[in-house]
Amino acid sequence: MRATLCMFPTPNSIRTATSGLLPLCALVLLALIGLPGCKKNGPSGTPQTGGLTPAEVQRMSAVDLYNAKAFREAKEKAERAIPSSAGREREVNQLTAGLACHALNQPALAQHYLQGLTGSTDPQIAGRAEAVLGQIAQQRGNHTYAADLFQRASKKLDGDDSARAAMRAGQSLSHLGNQNAARQQFQTAASSADSQPLRQHAQRLSTQGPFTIQAGAYSTRLNADKRANELAAAAQRAGLGRPVVLPDTVNGRPGFIVRIGTFPSRGEANTARARLGPGQYVVVAANE
Repeated sequence: MRATLCMFPTPNSIRTATSGLLPLCALVLLALIGLPGCKKNGPSGTPQTGGLTPAEVQRMSAVDLYNAKAFREAKEKAERAIPSSAGREREVNQLTAGLACHALNQPALAQHYLQGLTGSTDPQIAGRAEAVLGQIAQQRGNHTYAADLFQRASKKLDGDDSARAAMRAGQSLSHLGNQNAARQQFQTAASSADSQPLRQHAQRLSTQGPFTIQAGAYSTRLNADKRANELAAAAQRAGLGRPVVLPDTVNGRPGFIVRIGTFPSRGEANTARARLGPGQYVVVAANE
């Protein structure tokens, strides 16, 4: 019997332990390569179960419940199945539980289930676990760890799946100011992508972008850090992550710049700049 499961909270497919490989869910590009949420929330803000009856919930597997966006029910069923399962079936249950926790905005519990899967002998399971853990690290602003996880995931996955992981690695490397390494990841994504739109997008990022918001240039690290701290709350409210301080040349001398976020186009960077509110912000290419 075949069932499908999405690695991220977007509908697509992987297969259970009894039916082979688990193809990676399609990542939709948002900002650089952000992921859209796919939870359907009711008035209370809790995920709906897609109109499933109690009998249907009882009959469906954890994987099917996850694909129906019944994340809470999928999590509970997968958790109940973990102790009595073994081998790859157990790993799929752990993966399902971890993905459901991620969809329910329970990152610590998602990490609990997914961390052990990075050592799976199945590269598809390990790669998916690493990719979701990379998302969590990226959301927390730990771009060094996120870049490492995404690069590892990219090497284990195939085609567009590999390309999307490489692009997210490039995003984190851009946040760290390592533009050369970021471009290499975008080039890797372009060479491994199957779909033409994704390949073209990766090629554009490797040669033309990404873009960032520059919030100041200073002769001393102390002043740059002060500016970054002042902007931290506004950047967080705008969903742009914490400002970063990078070494650069200021007025012909060594200095520091403050930058916020990375974006695949100048238009998206300008839209994000507007969310920051009043202030002296300039959109520039991230590799400038």
